[in-house]
Amino acid sequence: MLSEIVPKSDAAKKKGLKKGEKYYYLFFIGTQEERYGQGLATAMIRRYQSIAAREGHAIWLESTTSHSMGIYKHLGFEIVEEMILGKGKAAADGTAKKNGEGLPFWAMVWRPAAPMQ
Repeated sequence: MLSEIVPKSDAAKKKGLKKGEKYYYLFFIGTQEERYGQGLATAMIRRYQSIAAREGHAIWLESTTSHSMGIYKHLGFEIVEEMILGKGKAAADGTAKKNGEGLPFWAMVWRPAAPMQ
């Protein structure tokens, strides 16, 4: 399934990013289970949003759970495309499953608000 990520993500980037648009790519974000609900991921993402806004850059990421996708949407990210990994080989939770529905993931982008005039 990992070999499917790059081509699908690259295709989504062509769809969701403007030609030549500069962006930060948040490749991997995780929180230890015992730290869930403390706002750590939100604080980290807001820090990068602040940096990206100052520079006028977008932020790109792929969400691998509906829970994290909800967090990103709350932080202003928009879904560019929902994609499926391992269709026919994996269940929705990523475990091996013949004829499985596959594991959904979401390509998402955030752009800074237009400067006030």
